[in-house]
Amino acid sequence: MKDSRPELRALTGLRGIAAMAVALGHFQQLYPTDAPFIWDNAVDLFFCLSGFTLSYVYRPEDFRFSHYLTARIARICPLYLVTLVIVGGAIVWPLQIDPTTYPVRHALADFLLQVLMLNSWPIIGSGVHWNSPAWSVSVEWFCYVLLFPLLLFQKAPRSAAIRLLCIVLLSATSYSLFVRHFDSNLFIPKLYEPKSQWSYWVDLLRGVFSFTAGWIVFSCYDRRDGLYNFCTKSSALLWSGVVLLTTLAYCDRINSQALMLLYPFVVLAATDQRSIASRLLGSGPLYFLGVISYSIYMTHFALFIGVVAVFGLPATWPLSIYPLVAGISLAVFIGSYLAIERPARNAVRGIRCMHLVRTSR
Repeated sequence: MKDSRPELRALTGLRGIAAMAVALGHFQQLYPTDAPFIWDNAVDLFFCLSGFTLSYVYRPEDFRFSHYLTARIARICPLYLVTLVIVGGAIVWPLQIDPTTYPVRHALADFLLQVLMLNSWPIIGSGVHWNSPAWSVSVEWFCYVLLFPLLLFQKAPRSAAIRLLCIVLLSATSYSLFVRHFDSNLFIPKLYEPKSQWSYWVDLLRGVFSFTAGWIVFSCYDRRDGLYNFCTKSSALLWSGVVLLTTLAYCDRINSQALMLLYPFVVLAATDQRSIASRLLGSGPLYFLGVISYSIYMTHFALFIGVVAVFGLPATWPLSIYPLVAGISLAVFIGSYLAIERPARNAVRGIRCMHLVRTSR
């Protein structure tokens, strides 16, 4: 859909930083230090950004679900499927399909649900994802198909105070669910029963809550309300809060997931393109990082597996290996965007345009 609204470059840069945070988190076993890298919560920033961005791009009066769905499929499906086949075919199937812990029929069911992007949906899915970061794509798919079309035709609360309260409650509830019930064992390709059935719901609900918070944030931006004015004027304060919470998390004083409580306000602050933080986020390098962020996110886990297979773990690495791995990573991120993501996205959209032309004759 063509839209007259200007591009908010800072949000693209913010998405790039979030993607790199997740990638660096998965690569932490390769670092020459044992310091942990905080990264899980960056996915919640993706959800919030998606809720805001879709609300920014689409208007109820112009919305056509078929056009919207085609754009979403073109955006996420091609690279998602390619990385699923690569990781599943090269790593999971030959090395981790153990009939005693992960029967073939369960593996096949998981594969089918992953192809359909449904395996993070409770009740019908097991939560297993062979390409580990892909669980969030399944959650995003739920938000795209079922949640956003409903939110688009709803009115956010009129009062700025109520909007603020809703954002805080959504974020706090998501944080509480994560801290109490998140179980990373659900991702591992084997039969597993978590202690609480709520564990199956954590990932979907954190996506729904953060996505909805992003939708409310857009309403604040659209109305230029008091919360918008506060966040845009307090950008430095908000980013100082992010640094402080990150430091406390590294010192093991708080759960790193607490960072998600600030994300809606950071997104709102980034919409002011005049601030120093927004100009930095919208600068060339960070903006380009945001452009290729989906390729970074979807390919980095397969890349990590490949690096370990070729070079081994870093205990045996000479220092010269680190810049080589960094260069290979950058080449894979940019190459997957230029060779797979962008051409496939344009091809899907082109097929849709050809169909519209034919049906209009």
